[in-house]
Amino acid sequence: MKKGALLQTLSKHLFWDVDAATVDAEKHRGFIIPRVMDRGTRSDVQAIWNQYGADTVKDVLLHAPSLQRKTIFFFANQFRLRPEAFRAFRKSQEMGTWTH
Repeated sequence: MKKGALLQTLSKHLFWDVDAATVDAEKHRGFIIPRVMDRGTRSDVQAIWNQYGADTVKDVLLHAPSLQRKTIFFFANQFRLRPEAFRAFRKSQEMGTWTH
């Protein structure tokens, strides 16, 4: 896929702060996937799912340094995992940013 092509198909508010022409869908998937899963619309999420597949989405989300709590719980349910499997969940627990 051509640089920036994937970002052109997603909601504009997701990547307002980057030059889409410099973003490579494969090289920067660790940046793209968490942002879309945290802030994207249903169609954005579906586009990412179609682009990368379940295994890649799962791997990236498990290793993402930060995710919204709702994203963690949604995908923990989706992949039948405990929230503790997500790096972002463990990090938030250690930092005490979530109280429950």
